[in-house]
Amino acid sequence: MRRKKIYTLHDIETLLTYIPPLFILALMALLITITHTIMSHRAVSDIALLTQKQQHADQNRLDAYIRKIHQQINTDLSQVQERLKRSVHLLAGVRRGITPPVTLKKLLPHMRTIERNNTSRFVIFDKDFTLWYGQAQLEKIENLIFNRQNSPTLLRITMMYILSQGRHSALSWKNDLDKTIQLSYFEQTDDGLFVGAFSRVDDLRSITRQAFADAIAADRSSAPSGYHFWLYDHAQERIFNWNNHARWQIQHAFDSSAHHQKLSRFFLSVGIRHEGNTAQQGFSKIHTAYGQKQRLIITIIVVIGIIMLLFSWLFSNLIKGIFKKYNLQLMRTHARLQRLKERYKLAVIASNDGLWDTNFKTGNTFFSRTWLDILGYRPGEINSFSAWVDLIHPDDRERVIHTLDKHKRKHQRQHMICEYRLRTREGNYLWMLGRGKVFWDGDGQPLRLLMMSMDISEQKEASERLAILVRKEVAKNQEKQKLLIQQNKLAAMGEMIGSIAHQWRQPLNNITLILHFIRDNVDNDAFTRDMLAHYVSRAKKQIDFMSDTIDDFRAFYQPSKTKAPFDAAEAIDSTLSIMQTQLDKAEIDILRAGETFTILGYENEFRQAILNILANAKDAILLQQKIHRSLKGEIRITLGDNRITLYNNGGGVSNEVLERMFEPYFTTKFEDKGTGIGLYMTRTIIENNMGGILTVKNREGGVEFTIQFNPKEKST
Repeated sequence: MRRKKIYTLHDIETLLTYIPPLFILALMALLITITHTIMSHRAVSDIALLTQKQQHADQNRLDAYIRKIHQQINTDLSQVQERLKRSVHLLAGVRRGITPPVTLKKLLPHMRTIERNNTSRFVIFDKDFTLWYGQAQLEKIENLIFNRQNSPTLLRITMMYILSQGRHSALSWKNDLDKTIQLSYFEQTDDGLFVGAFSRVDDLRSITRQAFADAIAADRSSAPSGYHFWLYDHAQERIFNWNNHARWQIQHAFDSSAHHQKLSRFFLSVGIRHEGNTAQQGFSKIHTAYGQKQRLIITIIVVIGIIMLLFSWLFSNLIKGIFKKYNLQLMRTHARLQRLKERYKLAVIASNDGLWDTNFKTGNTFFSRTWLDILGYRPGEINSFSAWVDLIHPDDRERVIHTLDKHKRKHQRQHMICEYRLRTREGNYLWMLGRGKVFWDGDGQPLRLLMMSMDISEQKEASERLAILVRKEVAKNQEKQKLLIQQNKLAAMGEMIGSIAHQWRQPLNNITLILHFIRDNVDNDAFTRDMLAHYVSRAKKQIDFMSDTIDDFRAFYQPSKTKAPFDAAEAIDSTLSIMQTQLDKAEIDILRAGETFTILGYENEFRQAILNILANAKDAILLQQKIHRSLKGEIRITLGDNRITLYNNGGGVSNEVLERMFEPYFTTKFEDKGTGIGLYMTRTIIENNMGGILTVKNREGGVEFTIQFNPKEKST
C-alpha cells in the first residue's frame, strides 16, 4: 500500500507561498464567469418578462375585442327577437279587427302577409295541444329536440315544453351540429290560444364570421397605432386583414407565433398582430444595459484581484520568516516525543496487560504484542476492529457492542469496563476484562478507542464455582421455608380442629333430633313413607355439609406445587369460610369492599398468609374486648388496583412492635398462645414466593396490613 506523504514545514511554506496567488487567480476567473452567467441570465429573464407582459396585454386586448363582438352578435339577435314579438302583436291586432267568429281561414291571408314582410313563421295551438297552424315549423323543433319527427306524441311534448315557459316566452333554438340558430316568441291569448313566431334559420357560423369581419374593417382606421386585429377561416382557408388592408385573401395557414385565440365552435381564429420591430428594439436596449453592467463588474473584480495578489506576496514573505523561527523548536519537540514513546512501550510491556487501539475515522487498529500473546495470535493475523468483534463469544457480542455504543453516544468521561470472552487461536475462549475510553474529535464525533485487556479466566472459574455453591444453599433454604410454611399450617390445625368441632356440633344435633323424631313416630299410622324419606333426606344434607367441611380443610392444608393464576376474592372467601365459626363466636364482623383481581402465585400459600393475618387480628380484637366490653369487633378487607388491605380495630401497637413484627419467633403473646413464626411466614410467602410487598401501620385505633402485588402481574 502506498504510504501517505508527510509534509514538512518547508513543504507548508512552499504551499502558503504559491497557493494564495493561484487561488486568487482562480477566484477571479470564477467570479468573471459567474458575472457573465448572471448578467446573461438576467438579460434573458428581462426579455422573457417583457415578452410575457406583451403577451398578457395582447391577450387582454384580444379577450376584450372578442367579448365586444359577441355582445354585438347578441344585440343583433335581440333585435330579431323584438321583430318576432311585433309580428305576434300585429297578428293579435288583426284578430281583434276581424268580425267574429275568428277562424283560421279568415286569419290565413293576414298571417302570410306578416310572415312575408317580417321573414317569420307563425305557429298556433290551443290549450288542448291541437295544432292550428305551423306544423312544418313545429316538426323542425321536434326534430331538433328529439332527433325525430312525424310523431304525434313527441309533437305534443314539444308543445307542452313551449307552454311550460309561461304566457310570454322568448326562446332560442340552437343546432350545434349544423351551427345554426332560430329564435321564437310565444304569447297566450285571452281565449286560450298560444300564438308564436319563429325567425328564419340562420347560419350561426356565418353570422359570427361576418360580425368579426365587419368589426375589424370598421375598427381598422380607429385602432391604436402599433397593432391590428385579423380573422382566419379554417374551413375556407382564408384570412382577413392580415396585412391591415381590410380584405380577404387565400392563405392555407398563418404564423402560429402571432397571438391569437381559436373559436373552435365556428372554425375561426381571431388574432392580434404588431407592426414594425417594436419588440426587437426593446430587446436591444436590455442587451446593451446588461453588457455595460457586466464590463463594470469585471473591471472591479480585476482591480480587487491585483490588490489581493500584492497582499499575498507580502503575506508569503512574512510566513517564511515565522517558519524559520519555529522549525528548530519543532525538531527539538520531535526528539522529546520519541523518548516519551519509548517509555510508553516499556510501560505497556511491564503492565502485562494487552493493549489495543482503533481509529474510527481510518479503520486502522493496533494490537500490542502482549495482547496477541494472551490469545496466541501472530502479528498481522488480527488487524481491524471488525476482526476483534468476530473474536467475541456469540453470547457476549451484542452486550459488548451495546456497551461500547452507549459509551460513544453519551460522551462519557468515565472509563468503559466490561467482561467478555474472546476466541483464542486454538478455538478456546478466555474471559477478558476490558478497560478503555473513547476519545472524541473537535466536532464531538468518536475518534479513537484505547483499551487495556486482562485475562481473568481463572477468577471467572472460581466465581462460577462459588455461584453454584450459593445456588445450592439457596435451594436448601427455599425447601426449609416450604417446610416451615407447612409446619405453620399444622401449628394452626389445633385451633382449626376446634372450628371443625363447632361447625359439626349443630349438624350432629339436628341429626339426633331427626332420629328421635323417626323413632317416636315410626309406629304412628300418620307417619307415611314420604315423611320418612323427607326426614332421611334432611339428615343426609346435614351429613353432606359435614363432609364438605372436611374437604375444605383438607384442600386448604395441601401445599401448592406450581404457580398458577387465581382470583384474589375467591381465595379470601375460602379462607373466611374456614374461620367463620371462630369469627362468629368472637362476634367479629367482616366488611368487604372493592373489586377483585387475578394473582399469579401459590393459592394455598396465599390463603395461609391471609389466615395468619386474620388469626392475629382475631386475637388482637379478643384482647381489646377483655379491656373494653362494649367493643364490636370489625375486620375490613378492601381489594383493588393489585392491592389488598386488611384492617382490624383490635388496637394499635408500639413502634418497636411494628419494626419487629415480621421477625421470626417474635411474639407479644404468652408462650402457650403463639410461636412467633406466623407473620414471619406471611411476609416470606408474599414477598419471596409471590413477588409482592407486605407492609403494616397503625390506623384509627387499629392495625392495617397492606399487600401490594406487581402491576405487571395484574390480569388483563
